[in-house]
Amino acid sequence: MLGTLVVLYLFLGGCGAGVMFVTAAWSLAFHRTRTRTQEQTAAFGDLKARCYGIGFVMLCLAALCLLLDLGRPELAFLLFTRPTLSILSFGSFTLLASILVSGFLAVANLMYVPFVRAGARKAAEAACLAVSLCMMVYTGVYVGWIEAVALWNNAATPALFALSSLSAGISTVFVIAPFVRDATRLSGWMLLLHRVHLAVLVLELVMLAGFVAFEFSNPFAHESLAILFDPSGLGSWFVVGLVGLGLLVPLAVEAFVTATKRLVRALPVDLLCIAGGLVLRFCVVWSGMH
Repeated sequence: MLGTLVVLYLFLGGCGAGVMFVTAAWSLAFHRTRTRTQEQTAAFGDLKARCYGIGFVMLCLAALCLLLDLGRPELAFLLFTRPTLSILSFGSFTLLASILVSGFLAVANLMYVPFVRAGARKAAEAACLAVSLCMMVYTGVYVGWIEAVALWNNAATPALFALSSLSAGISTVFVIAPFVRDATRLSGWMLLLHRVHLAVLVLELVMLAGFVAFEFSNPFAHESLAILFDPSGLGSWFVVGLVGLGLLVPLAVEAFVTATKRLVRALPVDLLCIAGGLVLRFCVVWSGMH
């Protein structure tokens, strides 16, 4: 029903939207502060440009995965020339809007474009917040609206996928930051982002528990749950890969950073958090297609 390319689309689309959402929110907040220095502005400008560029590439790759999964990519134009009141049409236009907005922000920040004024960038970043949020939620709605699969048709699925996308997006920003010149000048902002990430991880863990609890109460989903927790099947990936390495380990590191107010370079942990988002989607999709 849903192949590997669709799972990659769900991950790349969600993570790319998460990167764009975090970067746009940070940019709007950063440029409202009056205490920022010229050095901080230059460092954040470099970080912002890289984040917008990588977010745009991830969204383009997500669209490519979706086109390749169709088998006949030329039929994708029908989604825009003959739109319907359906979840698929909404997702198609959301993805297109996300690519257009992220592409504009990537070009405006990576290249010297004199005719793009600050007001236009702020408007684009405000629009980016809206379309990115819709894209993150849609990756869960895309799966959750399929009533024929009991495991997927879960009220917690859209929120779970959205929180996972946001967490992966924040972790991607953390991965990019060390490669930015003078990134240490943004330490105060980075500490704030770590606190936000801690809250997101807690909410994601709670939502995952709610997702599993809802499925235990649904007798039609018990067979899929058995596959999801089978130690010889997806169990090791779900329990160890997602819950252990993808959620609990990053949660412990973020709690340490928040408690000590000391930044630590934890690139492997951030990569584990990003990989956890991919594992989540593979486990949910594959266990539902038993």
